[in-house]
Amino acid sequence: MIALVRRGIARGFDAAERGLNRLAGPALNPLAQLGALGFFLFWIVAVSGIYLFMLFDTGVENAHASVEWYSTTGHRWHAGVMRSFHRYASDMMIVVMVLHLLREFSRDRYRGGRWFSWVTGVPVIWFLYMSGITGYWLVWDQLAQYIATTSTELLDWLPIFGEPIARNFLAPSSLSNRFFTLLVFLHIAVPLVLLFMLWIHIQRITRPRVNPPRALAALTMLALLAVSIVKPALSQGAADLAKVPSPV
Repeated sequence: MIALVRRGIARGFDAAERGLNRLAGPALNPLAQLGALGFFLFWIVAVSGIYLFMLFDTGVENAHASVEWYSTTGHRWHAGVMRSFHRYASDMMIVVMVLHLLREFSRDRYRGGRWFSWVTGVPVIWFLYMSGITGYWLVWDQLAQYIATTSTELLDWLPIFGEPIARNFLAPSSLSNRFFTLLVFLHIAVPLVLLFMLWIHIQRITRPRVNPPRALAALTMLALLAVSIVKPALSQGAADLAKVPSPV
């Protein structure tokens, strides 16, 4: 059954890669550069995140307002675009990671000599997930409130904590500035660990490609810039723990 699924996915990738090779050539075929694109997108997210951190207010009362300040006011054309870069590059990194996982699976590269890369890639998925979750929380809009509530309810389902941590999102008085300071620390520390795991991930590969061709990198940057201008990343209304965030 697994072999049939793997062959089906492989046929899909083969057809897509042949089409992209005819359209743009092997050097600009993103499906052949998924690992390198993942590294490239990580650096875009890191640089844009550092820029945004310098403008971000970590207080629970002002987090949403500070994001709105640099996203929708006169700072839109530099800080707002940088926020969109951060958001869309993060989304694109998820897509690249999923495609990379499926492609390696379809090529039967999860065992034998490739077992180390496959096993070390699993923590990368979880660290990327944690980075995204803490990043959404920092915006502290209605979507962030919804994600915080559902994420903590999921954690409460696991037999880890003595008391339900979802209670922290039942009333405005239950959150403090120290909580957001902790979130900022996690949102910085987790990507550092993620980068370390990515370095481990490629150690058993003879010639790992961590940089895409310059033309492909430039096209990726132009695509991110275009979507950031045409459809900038915006927040929803400010989080209000006295209300249930619906719809989001």
